[in-house]
Amino acid sequence: MLKHLPEGLVPFEDCGFARYPARPLEKEAVVIACRTDEEDGQPELLLYVNDKAVKPLAPESNDGEYWRFHIGEFNWGDKIEYQLRTKKECSRIFRFEIEKEIKLHSPINLIKLDEAIYCLLYEYFHIIIKAGEVLEVSCIQDSSPAGEKVSCAEIGLPEGYRLYLSDGKKCFLLKRLSEGGTLQEILTLDCFMLRITSDGSIRQLKQCGKLDTHHVWGTGERFHSVDLRQSYSSGRVVEKFTQQEDHAYLPIPFFITEKNIGCFRNSNISAAMDFREGLIIDQRTKGHQLTHDVWLFGSPKNILSQFITYTGKPVLPPDWAFGVWISGNGWNCDAEVYAQLEMLKRFNYPADVMVLEAWSDEQTFYLWNDKHHWKDPTALVRFIKNEGLHLVLWQIPIIKYEWNETPCEQLIADEKEAIENGYCILNEDGTPYRITEKWFHNSLLLDFTNPKAVQWWFDKRKYLLDMGVEGFKTDGGEFLFDETAKLHNGLDGLEAHNLYPGQYIGAYNKFLKENGINGVTFSRADYIGAQTRPIHWAGDQLSKWSELKAQLNAGISAGLSGVLFWGFDIGGFAGKLPGAELYLRATAFACFCPIMQWHAEPRSGQFYSTNEDGFNNDRSPWNIAEKLDDIRVLEVSVKFARLRKQIQPYLTSEAEYCVNVGRPLMAHLCIDYPEDINACTCDDQYMLGRELMVCPIVEEGQDKRRVWIPKGTWKHYFTGEVYKGGTYKTFTCPLDEAIVLQLL
Repeated sequence: MLKHLPEGLVPFEDCGFARYPARPLEKEAVVIACRTDEEDGQPELLLYVNDKAVKPLAPESNDGEYWRFHIGEFNWGDKIEYQLRTKKECSRIFRFEIEKEIKLHSPINLIKLDEAIYCLLYEYFHIIIKAGEVLEVSCIQDSSPAGEKVSCAEIGLPEGYRLYLSDGKKCFLLKRLSEGGTLQEILTLDCFMLRITSDGSIRQLKQCGKLDTHHVWGTGERFHSVDLRQSYSSGRVVEKFTQQEDHAYLPIPFFITEKNIGCFRNSNISAAMDFREGLIIDQRTKGHQLTHDVWLFGSPKNILSQFITYTGKPVLPPDWAFGVWISGNGWNCDAEVYAQLEMLKRFNYPADVMVLEAWSDEQTFYLWNDKHHWKDPTALVRFIKNEGLHLVLWQIPIIKYEWNETPCEQLIADEKEAIENGYCILNEDGTPYRITEKWFHNSLLLDFTNPKAVQWWFDKRKYLLDMGVEGFKTDGGEFLFDETAKLHNGLDGLEAHNLYPGQYIGAYNKFLKENGINGVTFSRADYIGAQTRPIHWAGDQLSKWSELKAQLNAGISAGLSGVLFWGFDIGGFAGKLPGAELYLRATAFACFCPIMQWHAEPRSGQFYSTNEDGFNNDRSPWNIAEKLDDIRVLEVSVKFARLRKQIQPYLTSEAEYCVNVGRPLMAHLCIDYPEDINACTCDDQYMLGRELMVCPIVEEGQDKRRVWIPKGTWKHYFTGEVYKGGTYKTFTCPLDEAIVLQLL
């Protein structure tokens, strides 16, 4: 199979069949790379420059599978077309235009449009600035509006901020009165970097400035760091299996600082944010409105609440979602489920939610697997419900391309119907888009912007709700790679890549609601408005200490980005089974987390840790205890599960409050203690609701840790000791406890 995707797949690795660079500048050497199967033979490249054919090119380098064509350098405005072909197939025609990069410092003019609306004119574009309770800044490529020409302007804003505009070099300044009464420059917009085509169209806009702040929080679920003051976010939804580092399933183009200012880049297209040397926001652009920023003012709590209000009213999950979740991909038959339910009884282990991943036929993903696996699904679902558990089923938004087995008749029929009726995302030429590579590659992606496609999709799943299913684990959604793909609502792949997970998850939430089910979705990927589609979890991590620390970062930063309800897989999802210490520290953390869940990869998963037939890699406490020959694991896990049930009423009450005011259930200390310098620098503690401060231990061999206690009177949840705030204290913590302080 011939593979070529100009923009590549993901930011953390080279797929080997991209265009380098994807969008060339003038006089920049261009290389076209592709991949072929052995039977394809050597590919050739047909090249056209400004509609003139160049003789077919042979590759200049290869390793028998990956091939590279060096096509030279070009001039600004040159229009290039090319096609790859082998003896078996031809690619579609690819097109690009050579761009030029321009740096702009000073505006040409400043125009007053209204009392608090101004326009800064630059060559190629202008900026409309609207000041009020928020500050809206929009870069627009269109004819500029008429108004009164002025040389400068000064506008009052909330929180003591003042906006200074001028047609001089420092054209855009945000200043604030310091405690000493002097004005401090908090934000300066210094220059713009544009990438333009020969007709003057702006294809990318990078704004560069200075941001005088000690802390930057947000930008989505961040695994590598909570404070991004010396870091960077690509802004792109990315699926990375374990060890995510600075890549995110759930990016959100929004940040908060301790200086009572925050920013939301309201954009469908990924916006990279770099805080390492000031503030750089870099984004591809389309159409007349290039960018739209909303600057918010207030304490971190108020800014976050404003942002949540701006991007969609949060949804409150049902009370049962705040109990204990149990899950394991190895549960692929009736016997496995009944065995887990029996273990719950045997050990008096309370659970509220059961997630089944391996329930379906693995082809349609809406039919139960009836090949000696699930003998009577209706009876099973009824039994699960009678045992007091709520059932959540795994889903994926694809019509599968079957590589390993013969596709079943229903899958063949579904694919045919979806293609004939245009239910799937399409390529630029109107043919069906197929996932380029990675998970479920070559499969079709359902177009959730097409109402007829959505109706068709959920008509096939309605019977699951009738059986008693109350939620869906809406996995995946990161696989719209081709920027030229087309959706029913008119968006292309560039605009829709980050939006697609929310379209998919949102459709499942609507499906539940329209059928009268007070249920949940449980998702790993999402984007702006994630709080309207609860709940989210941290995706896939290894059973390693470094991953536990990353999960703590992810939960706190997700909360700082507007994700109200979040969880992770206790002890990690994949690889070698966790040791007792790691598993119990993770259990303690999860007990005092919005969602408490254990889960494990398939028993023949990507990090399968043994070749032993029938090896059970479940992260259930009874399986971990058995494999480690350590009964303490089971005893302590049961203790924390029962404790979770005790605090569940508190969690449900606080969850309702969080939805009403726009606050994460798992909140960084800066939300409640913005004036406390130590609280603002503390990235490994959080408030669970308004009363409980949780201080997880995420380091191997640690039986104590240092904790910052903010102002107030606090009681240790386990020992009952009372402490006055405003100080650091080191707490010892045995494996059957957690460091949790209750505000009195």
